Amino acid sequence: MTHVVVAIINKLTNPPEYLLVSSRRDFGQFTGFYYPPGGHVENNEDEITALKREIQEELSLNITKAQKIAKTEGDIKDQITSWYLCECENYDFTVDDQELADAKFFTRDQIESMNIWPATKNVFEEYILKN
Repeated sequence: MTHVVVAIINKLTNPPEYLLVSSRRDFGQFTGFYYPPGGHVENNEDEITALKREIQEELSLNITKAQKIAKTEGDIKDQITSWYLCECENYDFTVDDQELADAKFFTRDQIESMNIWPATKNVFEEYILKN
């Protein structure tokens, strides 16, 4: 079973905007779909360390606060995903274009009409977009 951590990064604008990314990897029917940034927890690594490392590697962002909101099955077989609401030092990111195809901040209205991974859609509907 693989363990993945993701950061729901909310830029406090009006309306709020959330950072979502899409991967360069081929994920079959989900290729090009968006999801919160994150990655795999490595052996002997705790969730917060993995979360900060992945966000730094992929986007050059430094997480200053992380609050776990959920742990769910992932969209990939044998994967568990831990979901964190995160704050960063700043919100100016640089994309690792070897790993990511795209990264942008999106509003609630935009997210509701986008192709996003099913687990992301479920978590956003239950924890983020319900208000």
